[in-house]
Amino acid sequence: MTVINTGRKRRLTTYFLREHGGNLLFMLPAFALFAFVELIPFLQSIPISFTDKKAIFAKAWNYVGFSNYAKLITNRTFQDTFLHTAHFTLIYILGANLMGLMLALMIWRGSRLNNLVRTLLFMPFTVSLVASTKVWSYVYTDVLMPITGQPSPLGLTSQVIPGLAVIAIWRDMGYCMLIYIAGLQSIPLEYYEAASVEGASWWTKFFRITVPMLMPAITSNVTLILAWGLRCFDYSQMVITMKAAKTTAVFVYEYIFGNSRAGIGQAAAIILTLVLVVLTNVITVILRRREVEL
Repeated sequence: MTVINTGRKRRLTTYFLREHGGNLLFMLPAFALFAFVELIPFLQSIPISFTDKKAIFAKAWNYVGFSNYAKLITNRTFQDTFLHTAHFTLIYILGANLMGLMLALMIWRGSRLNNLVRTLLFMPFTVSLVASTKVWSYVYTDVLMPITGQPSPLGLTSQVIPGLAVIAIWRDMGYCMLIYIAGLQSIPLEYYEAASVEGASWWTKFFRITVPMLMPAITSNVTLILAWGLRCFDYSQMVITMKAAKTTAVFVYEYIFGNSRAGIGQAAAIILTLVLVVLTNVITVILRRREVEL
């Protein structure tokens, strides 16, 4: 009996390696890079957040427990940066998804013209975040201001967050568009034909067929844009002279590298990560409950 079980295990192991060994080898470089850049630094930051370290590699430090977290919760600057981040993320999620869906509904059918338009709309996604902010700073000041007579929103405390969100929406709506196009192309046309026979209007088809069938794409886009928004750093860093534009990621960077208070900076990073993980999972669960099977 033992011999049989051992032989069966060996065959299963050989089958697994033959079927998935190549895939695992292809994934190994990406996972190694992710572990080196993201996973290991994050794990190392956890114990630092419970100390009063001035710098990440400081040799002299004291254990302070949850003192850093308590200070952050009552810190007005941290609260303001968190509100700025939430404000930016909310506008970013709504704008990128609505624009992406609207564009997808217009050009989801395959044709040479639509393929060209998709490429042009996706191109901003290939532009770096810093370059996007630089380009839109020029657009706000040298293009829109002479036309509208309104000053650049990046120079106004009350409008800087929406102004940054517009840049992010412009850059990433093409990505959302492609996800929605893939979702629209997967919906059987028979559903729309049956609805037309029953006399359904365009709005009825959209809310009773399109939206429920697009829920997997909506889930993907919303959770991804949520993560990108909460981690916003580059856009804010480009206009860092304004306190109204400072996000939590910038707060973390300043405290770790600028203010020499790595313990508090790492604690802020942990809080931001926990918020991101919790919100992402909650929203994913809520949206997936609304998904329907074809």
